[in-house]
Amino acid sequence: MPWCRLTLGTMPVPSPRSFTTRATSWSREHVFVMDVLWAALWFVLLLATWPLSSASPVDSAAYLTLTVGCCAALSARRVRPLTALTALAALLAIQVLWMEHFTTLSVICVLVATYTSQTELSTWWRRAVLLVLLLGAAWAVLFIPDLVYTEDLGARVASLLSAWTTLLLFALLGTVRRHNREEVDRLREHGRLLRAKREQELRLAALGERTHIAREMHDVLAHSLNVIVAQADGGRYAARSSPESAVTALETIGRVGRESARELHRLLGVLREDGEREVSPMPGLDELPALVEEYRRTGLRVRLAQEDPPAHEVVPPPASVGLTVYRLVQQSLANALEHAGPVPVTVHLTRSPGLIVVTVTNPVGPEPRGPGERDGGHGLIGMRERIALHGGTLEAGTDGTTDLWRIRASVPWEET
Repeated sequence: MPWCRLTLGTMPVPSPRSFTTRATSWSREHVFVMDVLWAALWFVLLLATWPLSSASPVDSAAYLTLTVGCCAALSARRVRPLTALTALAALLAIQVLWMEHFTTLSVICVLVATYTSQTELSTWWRRAVLLVLLLGAAWAVLFIPDLVYTEDLGARVASLLSAWTTLLLFALLGTVRRHNREEVDRLREHGRLLRAKREQELRLAALGERTHIAREMHDVLAHSLNVIVAQADGGRYAARSSPESAVTALETIGRVGRESARELHRLLGVLREDGEREVSPMPGLDELPALVEEYRRTGLRVRLAQEDPPAHEVVPPPASVGLTVYRLVQQSLANALEHAGPVPVTVHLTRSPGLIVVTVTNPVGPEPRGPGERDGGHGLIGMRERIALHGGTLEAGTDGTTDLWRIRASVPWEET
């Protein structure tokens, strides 16, 4: 409610993230840098296992060029996966056809390409690249004579099965990695949607609170202005014949104006985003006699009648129900004073367990208005909305038997 102060407990301070967590988060945000570092590490490993120690300078320069090209392609394997894998395929084919045997360079590139194809490419490309890798391994093992140091077909088939098993193992690792990453992405998206939903709920709650405050401001203004107008009209006519009555009317105008200004200041203060909210009790059933007495001073002849259940059955209604009944009576008296003038008004409350029935009746005044006209005002619309929040009903119109304007509202609540 707008006058309730919310006291929040001390929020737990999150513990600092560990070095491993921070390093992992940084690596996920800088994949290209990480791949460049891995490519540099592989380049150092390839230099340490240099296969052409006795080769000519031309062959050494050619192999060094192939090594630099393959490491460059590996460094772009996640930012441009398809381009990097295509370049690796071409460079590896040149290296195998030229040297006619596997090297550390070819093994690293094939395994990394297999893993990358399953983590970075779409479904069709994953299958296509894996098929090309399996066929390329079969071609290299079975049809390049010097690649496997044996002419025995059985040994070559065993080597091929070993190569395929290794490729499929790395493909499986890439698949698991992709699934884990997709699951993390789904969880992050779910968390983002939950945060967005929570923010939307908070905005809707704030909007509902402001709508409630606007209704409160309407009730305050309608009540105060009707009292002020009635007192001003009465004081104007009484100024000549009874100056004391005019002074009393002016005092009432000043008091009601100051009270309304304070309440409006409190309501408008709730709308501010900063600062603490002022705590103030909400008007309820206990304030009805004071409200009736205030309207009596304006000339409205109000009679308040209440029927309460036995003492042992009395259960105080919720504060929101008491506020709704108070605003209903306040709006009804304001409407009677505005449309009918200082006429007799009867306010009847019947309380029973879990239900309050309010009936307000008054003559329609010298210039009667049809039910449709009076029912179209914003006051009755606001009353209907208030009562609808509690699941109650509101009837407003002219009683055909008494020719009195009657407002009858039922406001239920659930007892606990």
